[in-house]
Amino acid sequence: MATNQERKAQQRQRILEAAIKLFTRDGFKETHIAAVAKEAGVSQVTLYKYFDSKLILGQQVVIEMIVQGYASFQKLIDDDTVPFQEIVKAMMANKVKLSNALHPDFYQFVMDEMRGVYGSSVVKQTYEAGEKKFWDAVVARGRAAGMINPDISDEALLLYLHMYVTYFSTANIPSEKYQRLIDQMIHLFFYGFAGGNGPSTESQPTNQEDET
Repeated sequence: MATNQERKAQQRQRILEAAIKLFTRDGFKETHIAAVAKEAGVSQVTLYKYFDSKLILGQQVVIEMIVQGYASFQKLIDDDTVPFQEIVKAMMANKVKLSNALHPDFYQFVMDEMRGVYGSSVVKQTYEAGEKKFWDAVVARGRAAGMINPDISDEALLLYLHMYVTYFSTANIPSEKYQRLIDQMIHLFFYGFAGGNGPSTESQPTNQEDET
């Protein structure tokens, strides 16, 4: 039999899962607390015992999605039977699928939370807390597979990652534009990140005389 603490944790998780479903489908602004409570099978009074406001609930939803995302990909990375190329493809496909599944209004809310628009940095802190461990593991798998140029340092790779994330978490890009280009951007990001050894310079001409 579950303890009272376990039941509370389960109830809180049901509310989060309900909010994830509704926010991603209908948007943050258009989703009312009453709808989330109904979807979770609890009263509004009960919901407010766990989340003081809709804004706090939204922040916790984004945090939950970040934590779940790290956990699912970490499991994939830790599976030595999965080739690195397949890991990259899976990560790319998931990013595109997630972006396409997000209501534009909720996508905007996520970006605003990453920028601290509502006065809290908790979402960005959560992302950054798992960032280094996760990407260190990705780099290690990529190096072991010979898919990352050995002349490129881990420091440079993580700086590249940080530049990408910082830009998209601070630039005021309309959600419709980002979602329209997400598959191309993810392709550029991952194949820039794990693009092998690059073109050889030995066979390229060095001057006009060499070309003739």
